[in-house]
Amino acid sequence: MAAGRGPATPSGSGALLCPQCGAPLPPPGVGRFVVCEYCGASTEVPSPTSPLPSLPVDDELPGDSSTVPTPDEFPPSTSNMVFRAVVALVVVVVVIAVVVSISSQPSANSMPSSVPHCSVVIESSAISGPAPFTATFTAQVTVPSGDSAGEPMWQFGPFPPLDVNFTYGSPVSHTWDSAGTYGVHVSVPDSSLQGCWNTTSVDVT
Repeated sequence: MAAGRGPATPSGSGALLCPQCGAPLPPPGVGRFVVCEYCGASTEVPSPTSPLPSLPVDDELPGDSSTVPTPDEFPPSTSNMVFRAVVALVVVVVVIAVVVSISSQPSANSMPSSVPHCSVVIESSAISGPAPFTATFTAQVTVPSGDSAGEPMWQFGPFPPLDVNFTYGSPVSHTWDSAGTYGVHVSVPDSSLQGCWNTTSVDVT
């Protein structure tokens, strides 16, 4: 395919001619170049230099001026629609948050009451003595009205840690064979599921 020699120049009749072979060129499309149907040369089409036609003045517009839509009749713009959608979404979220907040607040009849739990005091026959040292321990448990306590559970050993094995009941006795400071821990379960506990220590010389 031969290359064009330059911009095509319009003839006297206004048609564009191929600068390669002189044949008339087809009307230009969207691009700046047209291809000659006879010789295949690509030709640059000059940009139009004629001014745009003037628009008629307002009093020359065809049709009745009463048909011009008012601003209220124009369709809403995309930005206006988005703004309205965002405002509506915010209002819905606020309403849902208020409803959830109100429904999550317990009423006066459903407020949980503060249930007191038990308390325990350790009483010991002795708190110190030479090895081997034996002491007897008693759990004095106090429970509130309507509550009940379970069997005391004792742990003995160095302090810390305590022996993982439990001794149940009250009173209980325990013997240490070597000198040192040892812990005594008691736990008492109760019907309120809170329970109570206490800790003391003995010194073995």
